[in-house]
Amino acid sequence: MAALPGSLRATAEVTERRVNGQPVFTLTPRTGASDWHIVYTHGGAYIHALLPAHWAIVAELMRVTGASVTVPIYPLAPEHRYRATYALLEQVYRDLLERVPAGRILLAGDSAGGGLALGQALRWRDLGLPLPRRLLLFAPWVDLTLANPAARALEPFDVMLGVDGAVQAGAWWAGGEDPRQPLLSPLYADLRGLPPLEVFQGTADLLLPDSTELVRRVQAAGSEARLHLTDGGFHVFMGATFLPEAREVFRKVAALTATPERAAPRGWLTEARSALTQVIGHLAARRGEY
Repeated sequence: MAALPGSLRATAEVTERRVNGQPVFTLTPRTGASDWHIVYTHGGAYIHALLPAHWAIVAELMRVTGASVTVPIYPLAPEHRYRATYALLEQVYRDLLERVPAGRILLAGDSAGGGLALGQALRWRDLGLPLPRRLLLFAPWVDLTLANPAARALEPFDVMLGVDGAVQAGAWWAGGEDPRQPLLSPLYADLRGLPPLEVFQGTADLLLPDSTELVRRVQAAGSEARLHLTDGGFHVFMGATFLPEAREVFRKVAALTATPERAAPRGWLTEARSALTQVIGHLAARRGEY
């Protein structure tokens, strides 16, 4: 795990505790926290530890929302499997509910951690726990099998991910269980009764097709979901917080926690499908130029 940056310690009170034997950090703005609390799960294909870019995302979330942020350091594959992580996250969430109303909790995560954030919401729903107010998903990995052929079409333009390596990491995480079961690949879950989802996604990312399909399925299930596309954005570009595109993502996050709620426009989905088709076609045409 990357050490917590000194700049973050300068702006936040940091506490560390152990839950189920794992470190759990909570960061609270030194200037005084808002009443929001974020549980953030980091990416890394379930095999890589938290990186400096993840701390950068945490710092920006804290800065733009004023929220306290809890960061569970979950056990990784191939030594560990997903069940231990969900046990950890359940205890973290139950502890948090004792002091924070569910309506002031946000679940957030990037890549694999985005899949975990969505998986948590599904699990808490099925357990009858109060649900968080909203999910913030940054390029979430929601199908461990990456079965959508459009992912292969985008692979040559993705500077961060490869399909085969990701699928192998997912198999380690599943530990011999069906990788399409809901807590591993929430794209295939019953998506009814979820909190609103905000999905932030770049177009130069092989996870784009599954993010688009996730939003479609959530909306079809009667829940609220939005896809925020960034043209040319690479996988989890939000971690490069100095980029204008990343700053725009966090500006949107700030607005979501500061303004009255409103439903996503239904006509949006047709536009998103069209955009995905155009992106793949455009990238394929560019590839042919070389």
